[in-house]
Amino acid sequence: MGLSAVGVPGALALGAVLVAVGAAALLWPERIQRWVLGFYDDARGLARWNPLLGWMRTPAYVWSLRIIGVLAIAAGCAIAAAVARGGA
Repeated sequence: MGLSAVGVPGALALGAVLVAVGAAALLWPERIQRWVLGFYDDARGLARWNPLLGWMRTPAYVWSLRIIGVLAIAAGCAIAAAVARGGA
């Protein structure tokens, strides 16, 4: 499935979303952690169904968000490079 399956605008939109989400995860992981934990504080009924909630309170979760941010930015840049080359 090449680039023509989704079209250039779709690929660029996906790349932009990945870069934006990646930048947020890389630059503000503690803020994202507070937001997610606040969500589960408000929705206690859902918290019991999340087996990762304890881990989400640790510094390892913050580092995971940073790694996800780097990978998302890399994926967005790879998509932009594929578009610039003229397709995959």
